[in-house]
Amino acid sequence: MPCPYCLHTTPGTSSAFTPEKDIDAEIEHIEDLISSLIAARTRLRKKRNELRCPIYSLPPEIVALIFKFTCPSLNFSRRYGIDAVVPSQIFLGLGESDKVIYPRTLGVLSTVSALWHSVVSSTPSLWTSFVANDMDLHLMQTVLARSGNLPISASITTPDVVTPHLSTVPNPNLLDHAARIRMLHVRYASSTWLKAHIASFIHLELLSLQGNVNREELVLVGSSCTRLVLKNFVCRIFLSWSKIQVLHLTLIPVGVCLEMLQRCTNLIEFKVQRSHTSTVVEGVQLPSSSFILPRLEVFEWLVNGENPADCLMLQYTYMPVLKTLIWSESHSNLPPSGALATFFKRLPSTLSTVEMQSCTHHSGIFSYFWKFPHVEDLVFRDCAGSFMDGVFSSLGAVVENQEMPTLPKLKSIYIGNSPFRLDQENVLQTFRRRCS
Repeated sequence: MPCPYCLHTTPGTSSAFTPEKDIDAEIEHIEDLISSLIAARTRLRKKRNELRCPIYSLPPEIVALIFKFTCPSLNFSRRYGIDAVVPSQIFLGLGESDKVIYPRTLGVLSTVSALWHSVVSSTPSLWTSFVANDMDLHLMQTVLARSGNLPISASITTPDVVTPHLSTVPNPNLLDHAARIRMLHVRYASSTWLKAHIASFIHLELLSLQGNVNREELVLVGSSCTRLVLKNFVCRIFLSWSKIQVLHLTLIPVGVCLEMLQRCTNLIEFKVQRSHTSTVVEGVQLPSSSFILPRLEVFEWLVNGENPADCLMLQYTYMPVLKTLIWSESHSNLPPSGALATFFKRLPSTLSTVEMQSCTHHSGIFSYFWKFPHVEDLVFRDCAGSFMDGVFSSLGAVVENQEMPTLPKLKSIYIGNSPFRLDQENVLQTFRRRCS
């Protein structure tokens, strides 16, 4: 075995006895080969970069615009509105609104190159798609810092019997940016906290308040916000009545809902879901005569014909410019009544969209809508199969003494969350009769 420490010549390698000029020539030849390889590598890298990332040649403004399309659009109302939380989860704090949405896409983009990192860090509009949520203080600080002076959204948690360790004062960083906040979600909101701090948010456009089991009266008179979402309050609620234009309520006693409905005279949109029908709040003032909502265009109510407050709503509410009615039934059988007939008699001819939820085969409620000739859109959710059979039979019929179908201006029908299969032949026959 040759000694590893000894020099051995190999084929093509000069030995010590090779003339010096031949060695120099060989060195020059090798250097030429190395230079040629370096030049070839440079050309290949340039070609690879041109093929792989033409975005590198774009100005930062265009790169930022492209990145904007990769960020999720912020739908604050969808996330913190009345449709966001499952009722059984609210009391456990496990609702959708408690989850933190992280800017993972921006994190990935910022690691690709120094240019992309600079664009992500220095483009405020990219960060307005995320909510400054104090359930992750680092994320909140990042969103506040990188969003510049642009309007932003925030979600904060106030002290509660469940969370006594929380400070009664909002995060100082958040208060410094309070004037920029346009949409705010508050967990465990109380009158004490709202009275002390809500005035700091001077440009609020939408306020979502999530309460708790506390029965303390909720007073929200000092805020100029016109769009309000209230969840899980078992108490009387006082607002700046004339300022409220959009009011969404869930898990609130039905009497309280009705009291607010009659007092907010400038409402444009009003929705009630999952109301507490058996909970009675002392001091609530229910209507004793008809009241008018002159601007209301969208109205949703979960109707329970056995509840006195629901009957009063049906009997006394007048909405002369209503365009969208969302009708939901809490019981399998909603019997005809004078209040029910009065409600539909007062509905205006401006009604163009009707949504019906949880209607059963016992319900004859759809017959009340036959007299509205301008209805263009029908929506059905969680309705029984026998109810839908009756709907399509009615749609295929001809109005008595008139040669026109029921709802002659109908353009669309949407059926969602249905536990049954539609009788397609019945549907086709209905549309054949309407088109003939």
